[in-house]
Amino acid sequence: MAALFVNHRIVKEFRHTAHVQNMLDNEMYARYRYTNGGIDYLEDLLKESLERTTRRNRALTVRQMILITLRFFATGAFFNIIGDSMGYHKCTVSRVVAQVTEAICGHIHQFVMWPDANARAWNMTEFFKKAGFPNVVGCVDGTHIRIQAPSEDEPAFVNRKGFHSINMQAVCDIKGKFTSVNASWPGSCHDAHVFRTSGLAAKLTIEHVAFSDGVLLGDSGIISRRLYDVGHLGC
Repeated sequence: MAALFVNHRIVKEFRHTAHVQNMLDNEMYARYRYTNGGIDYLEDLLKESLERTTRRNRALTVRQMILITLRFFATGAFFNIIGDSMGYHKCTVSRVVAQVTEAICGHIHQFVMWPDANARAWNMTEFFKKAGFPNVVGCVDGTHIRIQAPSEDEPAFVNRKGFHSINMQAVCDIKGKFTSVNASWPGSCHDAHVFRTSGLAAKLTIEHVAFSDGVLLGDSGIISRRLYDVGHLGC
């Protein structure tokens, strides 16, 4: 008698999927640095870029990919640790983080924009109301983003505090929104060097030739003697 074989496909269940469905906003924020509403927003924003067109039962959903990436961003842990805690192989985590990060970067100009003339005027007014300093269009500073030690040129990424990082320069407006971001330099680079070689410094040199055109506020790490050549910064 011939045996009857049935090709039964078992749908893979991911360990983290069930528990996040009932998490409160504070619980989600503690784990992913985003509330449920924030993750919903990211899902809508990135859906077109990340959604799979496959019928495979193990294909990750857009939300699962976002949660994996946010968990990595929130903790900075190794891929195998992220994978073990969420039920994925480290290769999957590595691939997903790269894909989601690229998708997010594709929308950068929707959120990080240098203010136009009207926005600059508004910032000047609001900064003056708050601090009494005239013609301020933003505040500039550098911050060190901790990274794992790279395999190439490792010493260049060790900052003055002794850990590996990327020295990121950022400019914010009166509401704390980013208007310029530069994450091109390793941690050993000084803030003044990062600014002096940035596209923003070149832009300001051309467009902000007078005090009334607007100034940036920065600390002594940015406003060094070598930067007075550009002639448009105040501190």
